[in-house]
Amino acid sequence: MTSTLAARAMETEAQTIRALSARWLRAADSRDAARVAPFYTEDGAFLVPNVPLARGRAAVQAVWSQLLAAPNLELAWTPSSVDVAQAGDMACEIGSHRLGMDGPAGRIDDEGKYVVVWRKAEQGWQVAADIFNSSRA
Repeated sequence: MTSTLAARAMETEAQTIRALSARWLRAADSRDAARVAPFYTEDGAFLVPNVPLARGRAAVQAVWSQLLAAPNLELAWTPSSVDVAQAGDMACEIGSHRLGMDGPAGRIDDEGKYVVVWRKAEQGWQVAADIFNSSRA
């Protein structure tokens, strides 16, 4: 494959991941963790601040259930880059997020950044690891 064809193929894969990321956000907007969990691989990891590592789809779903149950939750993320490995089976999405919810001491509004590692398998692209953190002090 020429380098131009390879670059086009990687850009097509990056566009596919951006579309999947948007579908994943719509699933989160449904507030149904059972719709969110299938975006992860069976051994996927979700690394949420101040929460133990969630590894495996069931654990990921449980953490998403807690997050999605937050009162007056507002969640959005926007990819700034999606880089696909030359082998075409791994990709890295980097972006920014906004997170708001009502907490015990009042409203919590946060913004930050995230990294998602995508893995391509027979069933298509899935999240192998997902971590986010605050940009605020």
